Amino acid sequence: MTHTSREYAEALFELAAEEGREAEYAEALKTVRQALEQEKGFLSLLASPAISRNERMDVVSTVLKGQVPEKMLALLRMMVFRGRSRDIPRMIDAFYDLAREARHESEARVVSAVALTDKEKDALREKLEKRFGRRIVLNCQVDPAVLGGIRVETEGRVLDGTLRSRLQEIKEVMNS
Repeated sequence: MTHTSREYAEALFELAAEEGREAEYAEALKTVRQALEQEKGFLSLLASPAISRNERMDVVSTVLKGQVPEKMLALLRMMVFRGRSRDIPRMIDAFYDLAREARHESEARVVSAVALTDKEKDALREKLEKRFGRRIVLNCQVDPAVLGGIRVETEGRVLDGTLRSRLQEIKEVMNS
């Protein structure tokens, strides 16, 4: 994440907080992300020097007007005007990070070989919350390559209890 992305996110979060509309802004940013992901080349179009700044800003307005708060639309237009279009996805991520921090939450990315049951997710969340002393939101993904166990990334830490990592450790010991 660039420093600039974080600054834009902080400005947007501050606006949302002043209005007490953090959840609304977070939801609106999902709309922005969807627009960027659904329209291939949309981000490239917004960054294209072949199109005038005003035309690029008009595209943002045309696509998002009425779907996002006016102040958010103004910030996005400003990012496009200043040549920061490619920072928009990172700004969105930074906004979500700020929102989690404000709610005293952390996101934990959990990777397992098979989908975790609701009971397993609840137990894992509870253990992580005790360990880190804050509310944890799980982002679970399935990757058969881990073979078994789970890998958790949160708060800049990696807790790797996967069978694949254990087998790798054994292999390293045997090869040394």
